[in-house]
Amino acid sequence: MKALCRVLLLALLPLRLLAQVDTAAIMHPSEDFVTASVCIASAGDATYASFGHACLRLQCPSAELDYVYSYEAEAADENLYKFFAGKLKMLVMAVPTRMYVAQYVREGRGVREYKLNLPIRVKQRLWQQMDERLTYSPVPHDYVNNGCAISLLRWLEDAIGKDSIEYAPWPEKYKCSRAELTYDSITNDWSRFMLSTFIAGDIHRMDIENTRKMLLPTQLIEVLQGAKAFGQPIVTDEYETLLEARRAPQHSTITPFMVAVFILLISLLNLRLHNVWLRWAVVLPCLLIGTFVSYLVLFSALPCTEWSVLVIPFCPLPFLFWKWRRWWALPYALICIAWIVVVLVFPHRLADNPHIALAAAMAVCNFEISKINKH
Repeated sequence: MKALCRVLLLALLPLRLLAQVDTAAIMHPSEDFVTASVCIASAGDATYASFGHACLRLQCPSAELDYVYSYEAEAADENLYKFFAGKLKMLVMAVPTRMYVAQYVREGRGVREYKLNLPIRVKQRLWQQMDERLTYSPVPHDYVNNGCAISLLRWLEDAIGKDSIEYAPWPEKYKCSRAELTYDSITNDWSRFMLSTFIAGDIHRMDIENTRKMLLPTQLIEVLQGAKAFGQPIVTDEYETLLEARRAPQHSTITPFMVAVFILLISLLNLRLHNVWLRWAVVLPCLLIGTFVSYLVLFSALPCTEWSVLVIPFCPLPFLFWKWRRWWALPYALICIAWIVVVLVFPHRLADNPHIALAAAMAVCNFEISKINKH
């Protein structure tokens, strides 16, 4: 509650300070009376920072106002249960730009600023609308459908007028799902694996507008650079570096795919050894994934957890009936094999390679279970 109060106090500051601006300057403003820009923070090492972050910077030099507006949520790493239960809240807030940049200094991330080429009347309208959004009540944290990039584009469309924006032809890559468009851009292998494990469901849908497929701030800049408003490009290729990145996410030495293949090799070896410890070394990580995903599908309000293809090969339900494993082990193995075939031949990627390798390990393990229970 204290954290939320601090956020609300910061959010209301621009309203008080803007009232101090000279009335004549507002009634007859010059084009540089207000400047607007998009700030893009680079991706970080933490999973929650894998996408990077986009926000709107508004400045009024004559009033010495310089604020960054963005959707912010409670810290997910400090509220893991609330996050996975879908109970985190987010709201629009404004913070001084120096405070915004300072948080990325500590994380070693960089910040780039892209000026918005908009008429003064649009920039004033944009600022007014953003101040109105500061008074809105917190809403459920939806980083997929109301993420920073999508929200910022909506704010610009509201201020400019959707009919006044002319988008360039969409690139071929937007013909895929949001999952494919997003996950391939994540550098850290473990972050990509974790995100693709619990973000599923509607993120694989194809029948949505291209403007709703942008989950990455870099994609927002690409779209704005190809868009025009009132006959002028909204954003150019030029940018200003507010903060140099001191480090970037790195590829892992040991990747999830390596671990999954190792587990698959253990299951194949156990076809000969029939060792109970090796068997559970295969089953346990898969059951943990299955239990976690099943919880999200059945109980969580987290976005894009309405369904998941991972429930099928990693379903923990059969193992509750361990006593009757001789009856279900072989059918379960065949289901896992069928799932792998469907995933591989499906025109759009539904699962990553580590999940496919783990599903293969489950198929082999259940075949081994059915084999020993025949004797």
